Amino acid sequence: MNFELDEEQGMVRDLVTRFVDGRSNLDSRTRARSTPEGFSTANWRMLGELGLLALPFGTDIGGMGGGLVELITVMEGFGTGLIAEPYLPDLLLAARLLERAGSASQKAAWLPAIVRGERRLALAHMERAARFNPLFVECSATAHRDGTTLQGAKTFVQAGAGVDAFIVSARTSGSTDEPDGLSLWIVAADAPGLERQPYRLLDGSVALELRFHETPAESLDGGAAALLETFDEARIAACAEMVGVMTMLFDATLEHLRTRKQFGQPIGSFQAIQHRMADHYAALEQSRSHMLRTALMPRDASVVAGAKAFIGAAAVRLGDDCVHLHGGMGITDELVIGHGHKRILLLASLLGDSESELSRYVELTR
Repeated sequence: MNFELDEEQGMVRDLVTRFVDGRSNLDSRTRARSTPEGFSTANWRMLGELGLLALPFGTDIGGMGGGLVELITVMEGFGTGLIAEPYLPDLLLAARLLERAGSASQKAAWLPAIVRGERRLALAHMERAARFNPLFVECSATAHRDGTTLQGAKTFVQAGAGVDAFIVSARTSGSTDEPDGLSLWIVAADAPGLERQPYRLLDGSVALELRFHETPAESLDGGAAALLETFDEARIAACAEMVGVMTMLFDATLEHLRTRKQFGQPIGSFQAIQHRMADHYAALEQSRSHMLRTALMPRDASVVAGAKAFIGAAAVRLGDDCVHLHGGMGITDELVIGHGHKRILLLASLLGDSESELSRYVELTR
């Protein structure tokens, strides 16, 4: 099988590399994370100008029509550069869900502005009792004579600060974990009855707790099927970003082992440490193979679940060891190692940790 990028895919890779080299480093990341939004809005607009926000979307709304190979190329590059911008939650969860579930008029109203970096959406789906059940929704939608309102609460609304609207999952019927009766709604960020509470996640990004008190909402056409398809694409993107972060952590740690001396010689010369790094190199290459498999094979949920289970576990082990090999300073914000490890911990549990993804793989392959 040919794993070489074609000319256009190579141009995308080079574009991401130039963006990362010019606009992403430890100092700029720290500054971006300290803003109320948790990222650089100037960098977000630049991503729009470069066309990278348009990459995943169809050409009918001004997108580039990129496929999974282009997507993992971008996400791996972003992981290597450890960018702070919310490409995964903004674009691949919220906006892609709108592309799948929205009406023609809704897509026309939102998506062209989103790909230009002028408007933003966030997905409000997770609930405290759900754990990793993607269909668990207790938030309710009630029809009235003059429209529909939502009642309930959502947690872990990633990159929710500063968005123009939220896509919210709610129930019109059915039990809390059935696909039937699960519906999707657009709620304006300034809608009456909407209560917001921001907080910081492990990697420094901003998330929201949302509470809906008879909050007016606009219905989307799609439901559970669109949500599950979007989640699997986001899992593929998370796998690619983890591979990028793993590569950065491995290379930085290898350089540290070559230069840091103990007992008069580089600590990388100790056989026990060489064996650990060799194991991590093998796991990194296996992780990259899993990532490529998700992009090159016909879409298969079991393949995605297996990849995320393996990559998530391998990434957490590598991050743990990279911190350990740097000593106490490895976890501090002064070194990129700590930033990368915290990002891996978040990505590894996004939409399901390794154990839940492995259970999902078993169920799907029975």
